[in-house]
Amino acid sequence: MNPALMKVRSAKQITFTYFSIIAFGIVTLHFSLLDATLESFEQINANNRLIYAKGIAENALSHQRIDEFSIPPFSHAYLDKALLPNDLVLPPDLPQDKAIELFDDDAGVTDYFVMHTTVNVAGKPTPIYLLYFDDIYEISEEEVFWNQAKQLLISIVLFVISLIVVLKVSNRLTRPITQLANDLEQRKADDLSPIVAPDGIASRELLQLVDSFNEYNQRICGLIERERAFNRYASHELRTPLMVMKGAISLLGQSNDPKFIDKQRQRLLHASNEMNDFVTTLLSLTRDDDLDKQTERELDYDEIADIMHAHESLLSHKPVTWDVQIDEPVSVKVPETTFKILLGNLVKNAFACTEEGSVTVTVTHNAITVCDTGIGLGSKPRGVEGYGLGLLIAKDICHKYHWELHHSNRECGGCCAAITLVPNETPNDQPTYS
Repeated sequence: MNPALMKVRSAKQITFTYFSIIAFGIVTLHFSLLDATLESFEQINANNRLIYAKGIAENALSHQRIDEFSIPPFSHAYLDKALLPNDLVLPPDLPQDKAIELFDDDAGVTDYFVMHTTVNVAGKPTPIYLLYFDDIYEISEEEVFWNQAKQLLISIVLFVISLIVVLKVSNRLTRPITQLANDLEQRKADDLSPIVAPDGIASRELLQLVDSFNEYNQRICGLIERERAFNRYASHELRTPLMVMKGAISLLGQSNDPKFIDKQRQRLLHASNEMNDFVTTLLSLTRDDDLDKQTERELDYDEIADIMHAHESLLSHKPVTWDVQIDEPVSVKVPETTFKILLGNLVKNAFACTEEGSVTVTVTHNAITVCDTGIGLGSKPRGVEGYGLGLLIAKDICHKYHWELHHSNRECGGCCAAITLVPNETPNDQPTYS
């Protein structure tokens, strides 16, 4: 494994860490809310008690002045600040008509709640200090706190149990991803076989990931097979014109007759053009063509007849005739060289497989057929090799342009190769080499 990857946490570790942080935050928030709630309850209780005590004090002082007196059950009233208990330290900014909590600095617990307000004493507004302290409430508050502490302890125990469960669950959830990563790491570089979905809980995202890997592998396989097919096709299709060129060059040194030299020159020119057409077509199978840039053209008799003439050498000394019939005009966007290779391979097969009779090319609005009176499907022409590979080239060309190529035997003998056309054809991204 890459050492840099060892420093990166696994999906299981990340899942467990994130859940732990969230769970700890929830428990901490729960405890903080509990403490804040108890404090709020105490403040509200003290404030209401002191407001109640203010009413009683105002009623008691309306008839006579009393410097200090108790207001049962837990409050006291003082008309002078100096009368307050000696250990009571008031804040300098004591607000008016609001209960303020005073703490015992040594014990850290509530000492008193105090309120500074004004009441009428004998019809005159007079400042008054109200103190409140409830021992019973403090005891109850402590009991409530410890009761909640028990609940908090239970929550912590459940939190630990939850961590253990999440650890198990995260391990089960991330196990397929871990297995997939290990399988990919152990896979050989030349192993392009389909990836099998790992065992365990297969999520939608995991299956999409596996499908994407397999699709990517298929594209790589297609590219590799495309390269192999190019080499295979090139070695087959270029062999004949190279042999013709080699023979013509050898013959050029044997005669000075202008007619003979011109004949060999024509042979060289024809072979070089044939090689150029083959290379152009084979390269077109390995790239994506934009048909919008191709000019639509109509197939005519001369174009098809030229293809037939180019392979007439296969009919030497054989009583075979050929014909071109255009029943309905048809327009295509396929480059001329590509169409020449496509139809030329079908014509070559028909010429090679026919010992006598005829070969007819028929054009309709949606099909081009090449019919012969030869040996039919399932047989190989004697002394002629390599024509099966030409059919593979024709098949790949048709696949690229979404055409269909079918072969069928004729009842009267021979076979027909039919190219079914598609209007406004669009090239296929990935030709399938067979």
